[in-house]
Amino acid sequence: MAELINAPPKSEYKKSSNKVFFSYPGNQDHFQINYLGVNPNSIIAGTLHLRFPSSEPILASKIDLIFKGSEKVHWTERHGESTVTYKAKNVFVNQLLPLWKTSDPNGNYEEIRNLDIPFEISLPMNLPPSIKIDGGKGKIRYKLIANINRKGNLWKFKGSEKSVKLSINIIRFFPPSLSLQPFNWNQLYDHEALTRGLGYNATLENSVGGPNMPFIINLSLKFHKQDFKITKITFGIKEYHKLTTKRKTRKSKSYILEKHVKAEELPLNSDSEVNTQVKLEIPRNFCWTIDDRKHIDVNHKVKIKIHCGGIFTSNIKLGKEVEIRNILLENYNYDNYNYNNDNNYTNNDNYNNDEKHAINFNG
Repeated sequence: MAELINAPPKSEYKKSSNKVFFSYPGNQDHFQINYLGVNPNSIIAGTLHLRFPSSEPILASKIDLIFKGSEKVHWTERHGESTVTYKAKNVFVNQLLPLWKTSDPNGNYEEIRNLDIPFEISLPMNLPPSIKIDGGKGKIRYKLIANINRKGNLWKFKGSEKSVKLSINIIRFFPPSLSLQPFNWNQLYDHEALTRGLGYNATLENSVGGPNMPFIINLSLKFHKQDFKITKITFGIKEYHKLTTKRKTRKSKSYILEKHVKAEELPLNSDSEVNTQVKLEIPRNFCWTIDDRKHIDVNHKVKIKIHCGGIFTSNIKLGKEVEIRNILLENYNYDNYNYNNDNNYTNNDNYNNDEKHAINFNG
């Protein structure tokens, strides 16, 4: 395997062999070619290599390649003194491609020492992207499996089939013509706003976002009472996971991004109004919206929370379900995509949480 610069590392093999291994096509470091979900001619391509010593060739009759994709959920829970395991699996693609067979007309075994077999497999347009969530409790994963039908040797504990299994990542894209689906919350001058003392008009310019396409929020506030105070405004993206088996459903949620804008950072004008814009950039450690699978759902919401300073005044909470998609943008550099993103989630809050500052009608 060391002879090839563009070969996957051994750590990506689920079952490996120094004598049978894969390499990427050309100078790439991935198998996928073209933009799956946008380009109908998307494929995975590469080469299967066999390297057996001259003194000990493999005796084979055929070689098959399998491209397999599945979603899996697996977790354990403690119930008193016992532990219960919940799991489910759904194989949604399982394509077999014959790569090679013996030239012997009777189908007898043939000696193989050095053999390089290029391959191409067409990808269905509706394949989901590779993901791993909740510390691996939910996964969508793909494998390339090479099966060699060989002559077995019981004395050397060799069966009639030799296999190698390689994990690969699949990336799905969405066309740039997606509707951005703006959304508006408006309580600027109605009775509730006047009674409370604060009105708001917030517009989410796009309910669909992704890398290099942030969620943009335009917010206007109107102070109707001189003594009304706010301490800060929190803008965030919350992610919701649902893992489903026949016996149980597991749910979790967390913020993948929060921005806290303190009161003194809000531009109050002479008309007792605040007008500001916030951009929520999608962080690196995120997961796409997944809403078409059997066992795994991933959804997102944009959340706005206006922290009110009065003792008897409730905070204002706004939320809208959004989609995070891998939107294909102009001049997108496909080769720089991180194919080994394992989607580890963190709370990307890099802002000061200090609530002691407030802004009111008098500024």
